[in-house]
Amino acid sequence: SGKTTIIESLASILGAQNIAVIQGDLESDVDKLRLEKNNIKTYQINTHSGCHLNAAMINKALLDFPIIDKKYLFIENVGNLVCPAGVQIGQHANVILSATTEGSDKPKKYPIIFSDADAVIITKYDLAEILKFNEKQYLEDLLPLIGKKKVFKTTQEADSVKELAAFIAHRREHLLDVAHHHSEMH
Repeated sequence: SGKTTIIESLASILGAQNIAVIQGDLESDVDKLRLEKNNIKTYQINTHSGCHLNAAMINKALLDFPIIDKKYLFIENVGNLVCPAGVQIGQHANVILSATTEGSDKPKKYPIIFSDADAVIITKYDLAEILKFNEKQYLEDLLPLIGKKKVFKTTQEADSVKELAAFIAHRREHLLDVAHHHSEMH
């Protein structure tokens, strides 16, 4: 769906030095190595046959992975829209990625994960027309599940995540109760 690409793009805006990632995958460390090449501090969890990360895995990672100097921790869960639904792992925000390449029926097929989302990112949006992605139907199915929560459309271009980066920074300010300015996009 583009989870690692989104993190790489966010690092270009939020600063790789400010980001740490807990990377979940079944077996490999391909994405961990990719993120580390971009100077993003990354901790790998392999679930082997498990289809999602759990709180105990995250707790162990946090004990083993010093991140005190980081502003943002991204947990890249195992990539599917079924197993992670409804699972709390200590996150402050659930951001769901749904690629145009996967089709426009995902909110209808996997409503639980979307209803838990604080934001939804439609990735690979630059391919929507070629793929005949039915954005109208997608949004008609999605909006009743998420209400007024944010929907972002991203492409392979790093700049396409600027609004998402601002959203994340804004969420952080609220969590830290930092005085800040509200613009219309928040």
